[in-house]
Amino acid sequence: MNRLTAWIKSIHFLMGLQSKDETLPDVKEISIPVRNGSLRADCYMPKSQSLGTIITINGLAPLGNRDPRFIIVNKSLNKLGYTVISPFFDEICDYKISLRNIDDIKDSILFISGQKDLCTSGKVSIFAPSFSGSLSLIAVSDKQIADRMNTICAIGAFANVDDIIGNLFADQNLDEYGRMILLLNFLPLSIGENKSLFKAIKLAILDNYFKYKDNLLEPHFSKMKKVDRDFFENLKYDKDFRMKHWDIILKKSGKDRELLSALSVTNHINSLNLPILLIHGLKDDVVPANESSMLHEELVARGVECKLCITSLISHGDTGFSLKTLLEVPKLITSFSFFFRKAYDKKQ
Repeated sequence: MNRLTAWIKSIHFLMGLQSKDETLPDVKEISIPVRNGSLRADCYMPKSQSLGTIITINGLAPLGNRDPRFIIVNKSLNKLGYTVISPFFDEICDYKISLRNIDDIKDSILFISGQKDLCTSGKVSIFAPSFSGSLSLIAVSDKQIADRMNTICAIGAFANVDDIIGNLFADQNLDEYGRMILLLNFLPLSIGENKSLFKAIKLAILDNYFKYKDNLLEPHFSKMKKVDRDFFENLKYDKDFRMKHWDIILKKSGKDRELLSALSVTNHINSLNLPILLIHGLKDDVVPANESSMLHEELVARGVECKLCITSLISHGDTGFSLKTLLEVPKLITSFSFFFRKAYDKKQ
C-alpha cells in the first residue's frame, strides 16, 4: 500500500469514527481456543479481498468487544477493507488484570494467524486501547508471537505499571474509574480477602461505566459493616490512606512482586522488534502521555520502527477521535496511515 492510499484510508477511518451508528452488523461468530478454555469472537469480513487481518483487543470494560464505541471502531476498520477479529476477553471484561490476559492475547494471535479463511498470510496486526494496549505490547514481545505479527497500534498504553498505580492512588483528581479497577486488582495484596468490600468496589466501577441513575452500589453499601463502609470511603476520598496500602504492596516480594514486574512494558522492551504506533491523549487522566513518550524514546533508540502521536483529541485509551481541533487532524492522519501501511498484507 502506497502512502497516498494509506492517507486516504486514514481519513476514511477517522470519518468512520464520527459515526453514531452503534448497531452490531451481521458478523461471523467463532470460538478461539486458549489454554484456559475458549473465547468467543466477532469476525467482520470485508466485502472484497481482504487487505489484511486486524485483531482488536477491548479495554477494561464489561461489554468488551460489543461496547458501542468499540463496535464503531471495528466497523470503521472493516469498511477500509480489513478483516477484523474482535474477541471477548472475559477476564479483561471482568476487570481482572493478570498474566492470563497476556496468555489469552498470545493464544488468540496464534489461532487467528493460523486460520487461512481469516488470515491467508499467517500474520495479523493489533489495535488495542488502554491497559490492553500495554498487555498487547507485552504479548508481542514474545518472538513466537512477533513472527505472526505485522504491526500494533496501542492507544493510551503505560510503560511502568508501578508508576501508573502510584500516580492514580496519589492524585485525587485523576480518573476514579481507573483507580477503582486498580484497587480491585491490587488491594488484596495489602489487606487480603474482604468479599463485602471488594463487591462494593466492583459495583462502584459498574455504576461509573454504565452511568446508572439508580446505582448498584447503594443497596449493598447500606448493608455493609460500618468498618467496611469507612474503609471504602477512605479508599475513595483519602489519598494518604490509599498510599499507605500502596507502600505495603510495593514491599511485597515473591509472586506478588513478579506480577507487577511482568505487567510493565519496560521490562519487555528489549524484545519488541516490530513496527509500533503509539497514540496518547495529551490530557489523559489515567496514564500520563509521557508513558508513551518514554516507550517511543526507548524503542527508537533501539532502532525499532516506532511512531508516536500525542493528541488533545482523545482522553484515556479512547477509540473515538473528535475532529474539532482541525490543526491536529493531519497528525492523526499521518499516524494512522503508518499503521494501515504496515497492516496491509500483500499476501492476502
